[in-house]
Amino acid sequence: RRSSDLVMSLGGIPATSDVQARWAVRVLNGSCKLPPRSVMIADIEEKVGKKKSWFGLSDTLQTDYIVYMDEVTSFFGAKLNLLYLFLTDPKLAWEVFFGPCSPYQFRLTGPGKWDGARKAILGQWERTDRAMTSRRIPASNKGTIFLVLKLLIFPLLIAAVFLLW
Repeated sequence: RRSSDLVMSLGGIPATSDVQARWAVRVLNGSCKLPPRSVMIADIEEKVGKKKSWFGLSDTLQTDYIVYMDEVTSFFGAKLNLLYLFLTDPKLAWEVFFGPCSPYQFRLTGPGKWDGARKAILGQWERTDRAMTSRRIPASNKGTIFLVLKLLIFPLLIAAVFLLW
């Protein structure tokens, strides 16, 4: 069995692999130590027990993406401190907390941090919108008026059908 098959994060594979690789490099170059073998075995046994009740039977240890990413990044000092981020950069903290969980947030702090992560997080909605829009249609008041009329007429039609029934 390959060790990479042991944990299956229920989320993005590239981001999970990136965080695992950053951790492995630090373990291999000696800047980060693994816990004792007995502690790691006990942790795996505990998670296997929880996994059976959450995800059923399988050969892999399935885990929640965000919980797993937070756990691994905490091992090598890259876990994001959200409270500190709210105090130092409220706009970014708001986007991280209330926006989608994007891989960029695991590159905001710690070893291997990326200076472009903040800009990438703050611009993710714009990039999504741009990718989903093939052409821009100028807004008009005509469309708004028709929408309001449709919303008013529909309930009246429903009421008329019930009254005539």
